Amino acid sequence: MIITLIFILFIIGLLFFGSLSFISVYAKRKKEKMFRQLSREGITNGLTFCSQEILEDKVIGIDGIHRKILILEQKKNTYQTSIISLDEVQHCQLVDDEVVFPDDCKNLGQQIKTGVLELQFEFNNHRQAASITFATGLTNSKRELALLRAKAEYWCVMFSKMLNQQVSIGKAVA
Repeated sequence: MIITLIFILFIIGLLFFGSLSFISVYAKRKKEKMFRQLSREGITNGLTFCSQEILEDKVIGIDGIHRKILILEQKKNTYQTSIISLDEVQHCQLVDDEVVFPDDCKNLGQQIKTGVLELQFEFNNHRQAASITFATGLTNSKRELALLRAKAEYWCVMFSKMLNQQVSIGKAVA
């Protein structure tokens, strides 16, 4: 009886640890597939990426020479791409709307704010702003949010440095 129970627990442990490697291989293949698709889209659009960033369901490719950002998003079994030209961007800012839970334990499921962490790009011609969502507080743990916030802050600084700053020259009064 005890030997049977030990054997069953051993088999369950073996199946559990075997499935962990399968899950990690699946996640690795998914990332590789997204990077290959990003490369294809970059070639199609004449972009050469100097840097990439992978998020949960999207990959961002940055072409510093052409000053463009390609965002590849996976939605179900299809990929959607969008390109942001930094030549057309006036301002880049980090939008960080944290999730706040009330102190009352009875209403733990209710949130005061929705947690969104995104980079928002305002264009010179005042068309609708574009954004890159790094995280939603509803789907990420606190540790993941801290890491994604650091990534978003880094890219906000980098993209802001790449923007064409318009300088107005005033008349000097002598």
